[in-house]
Amino acid sequence: MLDNDNTLPNEKVDKFHSVQLIVLILLDVQMREMSNQGYESLESINNTHEILNEAKDEVKFKIYGYIESRSRTFLYNLFSLCLIGIPYIVVNFYPRLKTLTYQKCSLDRATIILVSDSDGKYSWKQITYEKITHTARPLFGEFRYFFYQHTKYVWSTEHLVFVTLGDLIPTLTNDEYLNNTDGLKKEEYENRLNVYGKNELDIKIKSYWTLFIEEVITPFYFFQVFSVCLWLYDEYIAYAICIFVLTLFSSFTSIIQIRKQLVALHALVESSKCHEVTVCRQTQESNQDIIKINAANLVPGDLIVLPAANLIMPCDAVLLTGQCIVNESMLTGESVPITKTALQSNNEQYNMDTQKRHTLFSGTNVMQTRYYGGEHVLARVIRTGFDTTKGSLVKSILYQPPVGSDFYKDSFKFVLVLLTVAAAGMGYCMYLYISRGAAFEDIIVRTLDVITIVVPPALPAAMAIGTSYSQSRLKTLGIFCVSPPRINICGKIKLACFDKTGTLTHDSLNMNSIVPSVDGRFSLPIDNVAELDVESKFVQGMATCHSLTRIDNKLNGDPLDINMFEFTKWDLDEPGDDENTRFDMLAPTVVMPGRNIGTPGNSKDLEMPYEIGIIKQFTFSSTTSCMTVICRDLRNPRLMAFTKGAPEKLHGMCIPESVPEDFNSSLSQFTSQGYRVIALGYKDLPHKFRWKEAQSTKRSVIECDLIFLGFLIMYNPLKTETAPCIRTLHQANIKTAMITGDNILTAISVAYECGMVNTDDQVYIISMENTDDSPEKVPKVIIEKAGTSSSKDYVSLNLDNNDYHFALDGKTWNKLRYFYPDVIPSILVRTTIFARFQPDQKTQLIMSFQNLDYIVSMVGDGANDCGALRAAHVGVSLSQAEASVAAPFTSSIADISCLVYLILEGRCALVTSFAIFKYMAVYSLIQFFSVLILYRQHSNMGDYQFLYIDLIITTILPITIGLQGPSNKLGTKSPMKSLVSVKNTAPLILQIAVCAFIQVSVIFYLYQQPWFEPVPIAVIDPVIDCWESTVLFLVSCFQYIVLATVYSKGLPFRQRLITNFWFLISALGLTIFTTWLVIFPCKQMAELMDVVFVHRDEKDKLVFRYTLLLFPLIHVFIAVFIELGISDRKWLNRCFKILKCKRKSKNKYKLLLKDSSYRPLNFDEQCHDSMSFTSRTSIVICYYLHHEFSPNSNLLLPQTSDLSLCFLTIVAAGAV
Repeated sequence: MLDNDNTLPNEKVDKFHSVQLIVLILLDVQMREMSNQGYESLESINNTHEILNEAKDEVKFKIYGYIESRSRTFLYNLFSLCLIGIPYIVVNFYPRLKTLTYQKCSLDRATIILVSDSDGKYSWKQITYEKITHTARPLFGEFRYFFYQHTKYVWSTEHLVFVTLGDLIPTLTNDEYLNNTDGLKKEEYENRLNVYGKNELDIKIKSYWTLFIEEVITPFYFFQVFSVCLWLYDEYIAYAICIFVLTLFSSFTSIIQIRKQLVALHALVESSKCHEVTVCRQTQESNQDIIKINAANLVPGDLIVLPAANLIMPCDAVLLTGQCIVNESMLTGESVPITKTALQSNNEQYNMDTQKRHTLFSGTNVMQTRYYGGEHVLARVIRTGFDTTKGSLVKSILYQPPVGSDFYKDSFKFVLVLLTVAAAGMGYCMYLYISRGAAFEDIIVRTLDVITIVVPPALPAAMAIGTSYSQSRLKTLGIFCVSPPRINICGKIKLACFDKTGTLTHDSLNMNSIVPSVDGRFSLPIDNVAELDVESKFVQGMATCHSLTRIDNKLNGDPLDINMFEFTKWDLDEPGDDENTRFDMLAPTVVMPGRNIGTPGNSKDLEMPYEIGIIKQFTFSSTTSCMTVICRDLRNPRLMAFTKGAPEKLHGMCIPESVPEDFNSSLSQFTSQGYRVIALGYKDLPHKFRWKEAQSTKRSVIECDLIFLGFLIMYNPLKTETAPCIRTLHQANIKTAMITGDNILTAISVAYECGMVNTDDQVYIISMENTDDSPEKVPKVIIEKAGTSSSKDYVSLNLDNNDYHFALDGKTWNKLRYFYPDVIPSILVRTTIFARFQPDQKTQLIMSFQNLDYIVSMVGDGANDCGALRAAHVGVSLSQAEASVAAPFTSSIADISCLVYLILEGRCALVTSFAIFKYMAVYSLIQFFSVLILYRQHSNMGDYQFLYIDLIITTILPITIGLQGPSNKLGTKSPMKSLVSVKNTAPLILQIAVCAFIQVSVIFYLYQQPWFEPVPIAVIDPVIDCWESTVLFLVSCFQYIVLATVYSKGLPFRQRLITNFWFLISALGLTIFTTWLVIFPCKQMAELMDVVFVHRDEKDKLVFRYTLLLFPLIHVFIAVFIELGISDRKWLNRCFKILKCKRKSKNKYKLLLKDSSYRPLNFDEQCHDSMSFTSRTSIVICYYLHHEFSPNSNLLLPQTSDLSLCFLTIVAAGAV
């Protein structure tokens, strides 16, 4: 993929040079293979830089190649020494400036790399050269690499790009893994250890001194040091010392917190660490030695021997033999043990993402292993260290990707505005002092002092207060967050997506009944298994087609399997090695009828017990939506297979004659009532089919020509909190959607039941015409009314009403994305149910919603939703763990009420962050006005006055503002998203103007007093103990308290102000103390605070001080009016929209919902950019959606009067 925006300035490609153009095309073709592996390489002609996109970890960054220049480095060092090291500090802040000391070159020649991440941050990485003494494909000889974020990137001489070490190794097929059961030779092992390094997640706990240096080497702390030095020079000693002490205290507090987090992460890693593992080593005589080594010495390619039980996996490995029961709760949040089986024999390339059932992941607990005949359970190491899945979890915590919150971007814009104000103030200050003939030294000091006032040093810490308190409250509720900036995003959620099973409904599936199929006909539903023959294939299938195991004498496995097996009232046993001979090489699991069930009465069978051994398991596959087992009845040498899964999938696997004619209608009848339907089938395997063939045969050979046995009817009861939470979200105007792997009619029924679809609303199912017989044919879109059975009725869909919803399945989604991509936006905004979606399709769907400007949340159990949970703006995994790789949020609350809490806390955190930021901005400008006015009067505030304002008032109040909790009700109104929006800044400017006006007014009022004597103009040094300073100090103190109270407004996003006890106590105490200072302070306090002391006999001055209280009272009424009467009113927003000529929303989904013609956005542009005629004409589908259609003819039928328009549209699109 070529990127013209990043090409170097002097590297312009002449469009008339065809040779260079061909080179570019060839480079683009060459990079396609790397793009398919998760990388996008972006290179100039000279190969000076590239973009790496590691899809698995969602890391995207650019790298640029450089070589050292001795002459430039010498000049840089000399220049830095002359400026006492200042350039070193500047380069530390802005690493990109160091490019001046290097020379840009191609990546294949580079000795140092400049890395630019997606957040625009730069860092330098040294390229290391290393020689391999022994041949080890694909690396041999000398290779070059660098480390970035605990990942090793190696130069690929074949593709001429840097790639991760794991992706450089050729992918093997399943058969290549299975056919090689030899361990590594000593030489090869040593070579790989040299290349891959130790198998460790090395989370270094830095020393306090190192953390301190990293903490203080930042622009913020340098600004603090600069300010302290300035104040010390200006003899503001008390204030400077206090600020310095508080800065150190803040630094140490931050350092302790950072180290605490590192220790906690280190403990998390160590708690799931394996110290010793057994591996196979190939000797020179080609023998296999089984030895024990430290798990840290494992390398990819090692062959490990798994013990019988209780192993914490130290790496990612593919299972070659046997089976394992694994607990993956640390990674996925799913606490139900999972059965892992050996890799299946075929020529397909092994893929860890699609073959998770055959992969053991690092950090998971192998609870139990089984193998036939007592042989070893073997697994081949494929990833180690930070390349493992557990390593990805740790890296996601250490290096959190930028969230994209506009709040932080807006805050920097606002700081720039403050700096502009500071610049103006500095100019005015210089003018005053120059005009007075002040010394150059005084001019510089007074001018620089202005910038320390306008940009408050506490601003960065204050911005994080709201998020910090919300995170703490969420943790108390049992909701854990590894990415705190996402809490603010929770307050802006506009779309809530949910998985069904385990999220909206309970995990457990309760058996309702079974519907056997006999001779191609369904029998009546049976709710008691005793009504069936104990030897019937249906009962045998229910008893064997599962992946259950017994651990500590308790059944473990999928809840569906447990309920199905318990319904049969059979027993499960896992025999020892002495019982193996009854089943050839043996099945690890045996099932038999329970004691309360009568055994078969045939006397010839009494010699052998009625038991069935499970020879082979093909675990559930999201691709085929089914699982299969190969079994053998102890009394019969012939093997048989049972398959259960989605009825739609199993229908195609069965012999047509065995499938009832009313299969689809019966399935629709059950699913429309909300039941989950599982189909069951079986087949007898050939007589010569034995254990060996069972272990090596392909799945596709077994899952065909089955005899249909019938349906298992199960139901998922809704969780208690589901319906109320959905109702709450709808009342807050938050769209909800269900993304499930279940049947579409079952999903529709659950949507009605939980309130996601109102009872009066209609659901229309979107599907596509079946074109399997002619793949090149463009399928037609089918829209059916859910539950419609008439073949003649037409259904009118009025898009002007909002009383309908669309539903579609994963198969339709794939076809829409391929044939009609332009229609997808128009369909998505009206679709509520997404059924039969596979994990990768869920991720695609979330990203499609995000492209429509939705702020998307996704709630799931973490098992099959990892991709969607991580892709969403707010992903919540329902889990008991505090952190998982599945999502940035994990909730021990096992229902969707956690999302309501998150939205409430998110809105609270966002509003609190806005309030504190506005308060800090107003506080700095209030002090700025006070200082400028006093400078003009040849005065200034005293040290303890600054201390009282900066260290007491404006420190205590922002901290206590953050203690205000979220509202108990999720309202319709959403908080403002932009800090710099006109609606937000206009009231803020009014508040600032009022503050400035009051300060000017109080000075004018002071000038009107007959006893007042201003500071003499001839005074050189500013006078502190004067009436100007006293009046402005006291009035400004009230301004800080008033505005803090105003910005502590509660509803609708926070609790009422009266509930914030600590803020009220603080504000009341400060008000009382400040009032005392105004009315009549004691002489000692007046001297300490540099306030003019008034004797009791000075009546006129006492009266003046009493009347000063009128100014804060007036300010209270005006400030409250601005915040409640102007800021929160709809008319203000409408006025701004009119002034800005804003008629349409910027959000794409809002435009689509308002568009009565239901057309996709930017039609002309889409048609122009489209590469296929089919895509261009897809606009016709959107046009049809506004008209009548027949749900049963399965074709969109426009009105006759519209045919000409349709034809013209198609012709026009083709012409474009």
